[in-house]
Amino acid sequence: MKKFYHLYNETLPIEADFDDLKNLLAKKKQLLENYQEISCDLDDEMYISRGNGFCTTKWAPDVIEDKIEELTRQIAEIEEWIEKA
Repeated sequence: MKKFYHLYNETLPIEADFDDLKNLLAKKKQLLENYQEISCDLDDEMYISRGNGFCTTKWAPDVIEDKIEELTRQIAEIEEWIEKA
């Protein structure tokens, strides 16, 4: 049975069942890994290329750190929801 969940720092709730939550968790963990990799390799001349192509906007380290914090909190929420499911 699907239920509505609200993730930290996202405006719209998601409707998900157990399998959906597991898939979402895997996606969020992959995103976190990507941001952590970027954080380790980021320098003043580097631009981020992920997903759908080349990003022409340089990401400040603060933005990357904020995204890592957000994803970490979201992953913890999803893991808690999976435990309760």
